[in-house]
Amino acid sequence: MIRNALGLVLGLILGIRLTEYWDLSHMRSNTNMVIPQSQNKAWLFNETRVLCLVLANPLYITSMKAKVRSTWGKRCNKLIFMRSRMRKNFNGSTFAGVKASLRSIYRHHFEGYDWFLKADANTYVIMGNLRRFLYRYDPESSLVFGHRQRSDFREGYMHGSAGYVLSRGAMRRLNLFAFNGSNICDPKNHSFSALEDSKKSFAALDGRNNSMALEDTHLSSSAEDRAMGLCLKHVGVIPGESRDGLNQERFLPLMPRWLMPGNATLKPYTDTIYFKPTTANCCSDTLISLHSVNGVDFDLLEFFLYKVRVFGDHKPLPKLPPRLGFREMHSLLRYWSQVVSNNLEKPGA
Repeated sequence: MIRNALGLVLGLILGIRLTEYWDLSHMRSNTNMVIPQSQNKAWLFNETRVLCLVLANPLYITSMKAKVRSTWGKRCNKLIFMRSRMRKNFNGSTFAGVKASLRSIYRHHFEGYDWFLKADANTYVIMGNLRRFLYRYDPESSLVFGHRQRSDFREGYMHGSAGYVLSRGAMRRLNLFAFNGSNICDPKNHSFSALEDSKKSFAALDGRNNSMALEDTHLSSSAEDRAMGLCLKHVGVIPGESRDGLNQERFLPLMPRWLMPGNATLKPYTDTIYFKPTTANCCSDTLISLHSVNGVDFDLLEFFLYKVRVFGDHKPLPKLPPRLGFREMHSLLRYWSQVVSNNLEKPGA
């Protein structure tokens, strides 16, 4: 009997190991399969499904919704608008509204999508680059991507103006452990004085003095995004690396013109970001998002990104990166969970 039991146990262990080996080999074979270039766009649209939640200022919601819908928003798998509680001279938090929207999405749309993007109505997102970036990662992992800011907690948070992306795993954790009636993510339990209020710092950085610039820049700034960062920290969601291989930012909380080397407005920006900035260039050539886009800017970006063709320019199209296997994904998550900021600049110094 002991011999039979031992044989059964050994058989089960061997079967599990063989199954793991088959799964890993199958995953790698699927990862390395060649997708015809002409089918990449349509194939990836259904392979990496992104639901877009757009936070809109009620003062300009009609015009901004129209611009988003006619430009980058039409490339989302699903587009949902949320009316913010912002109004003139209002400096409160929009976290409660974002929380309610994410709860509703979890109840009604969770099963149909892999990633959940939260953006402002004056953020422009290059959806093709976003899908290519997300493709290699397992959406069931608990991850958030975006433009990472320093704060008074080690993990920092993703700047709301640049937009941030939650995985299915992150959405599940938020709704099961934080948005279920507990007070684990109640902003009243936390201090919101970590860094200089981004309404002031980013409005000054943008070089615009009118009140509308202040409102638009603050549409989802310090209170909401920092509260979300704390909430994600408390439920165990890991901030992923969003920069490219040259350590250049893919998610931008400002227009690129304000972040070019030599620009006097660059220092206030570099003082508050999580990672020490590079000096070679403002941003990645696989840029995903940029902020403070207004009116005609949406149409200009559409024109230059999708219609202009340059004679003699034979730059190869970027290829899809290989999809990570289970062990590779696990190792990466463990590494990201231990990352600390290497930006030693003091804000406002």
